[in-house]
Amino acid sequence: MSLLCSAPANAAPTSPLIALPERTAQAPVVPCAALVTPITARAGAIAYRVISAREQEATCLVTGYAAPQTQFVLRLPLSGYRGRFLQGGCGGMCGVIGETIVPPCSNAHLADGGFAVAFDNGGHFGAGIGDATWASDPELRMQFAHKATHATASAAKAIVTHFYGKPPTASYFVGCSGGGREALMEAQRYPDDFDGIVAGSSVSMPAAMQLFLWEAQHGLDASGHEVFTTAAVTLLHHAVIDHCDALDGIPDGQIDDPRRCDFDPATLRCPDSGDSNCLTPPQVSAARAYYQGPTASDGTALFPGGAPYGSELGWVGAGAATQTGKFAAEAFIARLLLHDGLPDNFVWRDWRFTRASLARLLAAGAPFDATDPDLTRFHAHGGKLILWQGLADNAAGARGMLDYYQAVRDTMGGLAATRAFARLFLVPGGYHCQGGYVPYEEDLLGAMVQWVEQGRAPDAVPAIARLADGTLRERPLYAYPTATHYLGGDVNRAASFAPAPPASEPADGFPWPGSHARTTSQAKGR
Repeated sequence: MSLLCSAPANAAPTSPLIALPERTAQAPVVPCAALVTPITARAGAIAYRVISAREQEATCLVTGYAAPQTQFVLRLPLSGYRGRFLQGGCGGMCGVIGETIVPPCSNAHLADGGFAVAFDNGGHFGAGIGDATWASDPELRMQFAHKATHATASAAKAIVTHFYGKPPTASYFVGCSGGGREALMEAQRYPDDFDGIVAGSSVSMPAAMQLFLWEAQHGLDASGHEVFTTAAVTLLHHAVIDHCDALDGIPDGQIDDPRRCDFDPATLRCPDSGDSNCLTPPQVSAARAYYQGPTASDGTALFPGGAPYGSELGWVGAGAATQTGKFAAEAFIARLLLHDGLPDNFVWRDWRFTRASLARLLAAGAPFDATDPDLTRFHAHGGKLILWQGLADNAAGARGMLDYYQAVRDTMGGLAATRAFARLFLVPGGYHCQGGYVPYEEDLLGAMVQWVEQGRAPDAVPAIARLADGTLRERPLYAYPTATHYLGGDVNRAASFAPAPPASEPADGFPWPGSHARTTSQAKGR
């Protein structure tokens, strides 16, 4: 847990942690060990078993599974429980049980005992979140698609009810990346499961696999060697920031909206003189391809954009598409989506980027794709939704969540009607789910709890980052499409900024074949 968001004694002078409403604590009504089920238990249509229940530190630690093999862990506070249930999402292709949520800041709320907290393995056992060996089983594929998350919610809430003598008064789901997909699946398919949902960095998962393969095919040469070096991406990143920082009118070393940036890496091309502080021709070509994103030979965008300007530092290292990403995408496509439609010897280099190949992915991926913009039932339930996206996210890009939010706006009656129950927050400099070249911490769970329990819709959430030189930067993150207006003064203090509503509603649909938005920007940009 970050010290920026920890308990008051250790927290930063200005913490982004949002205070939760006071509620009366509820004590258990049965012993922890009494939760073990000697026979199959049921929560509606969901069959489950509690395998073990034992006191550990200040919680009753419950392990169990829901049919056929959704393993879950549930932590029930022995004291201080305040009627709140939280379920956390898993990442990638799941297969393992998580322990924390993102943004990391919000985990501080889970440490004080106010929530009963559940995590699961996404409906199957796996060697890690990039493993798809299990996907040969069609039922496990559907469990991963959406059934397992609902099963855990049903079983966990039944166990909470048994332990405390009453059901949770408010239920929340928080997930990012694959967990963001799960979060939106809940809102779309099981709208009564949760009162508040926080979904981060969720785009069309089948199409996102193309993004990984695109970057791997352009970021590795024919011999499998990395095109980019750490020195090259560092040079490029600094040049991008220098070129585009001023576009938002704030001299702060971050890009508030990378869609407005249009830096050409060719300006860094090495001269014939042999200067080493430059990009080689293959690096220039690869950088242009990264920014462009998956594209067919006729110019059709096959994904909502490419790598955002500012994401360059993530193009190398263990999490890059050229290393782990290409194998995860290969497994997802070959075993989960097109398990009977590709040669046995298919590898990541074999994928071709065409409109037809994208159509195959979207058709096969429909059960796994949480892109339905019709949230009528979730809204009718009274549900609240916070979407969020890091704007330097190299794994999902910066435009996909905006494209989805536009589709929701188009479907749910416009911006004002949508903002009544669903709001979007963009995190400048933020990487995939956490961290960033400006590593902001924000407490979106706290904002959601206030919205659900007090009706306080979040117009802004406070964010704080510790910069490389140790300086603390405060910044309000305004609910989209409100922009950040610089008043002058210290760029590291929240008081130097004010909200700047747009003069007109933005059009954020991205022109790619998978978009559900009807209001589309005419320019694809980079």
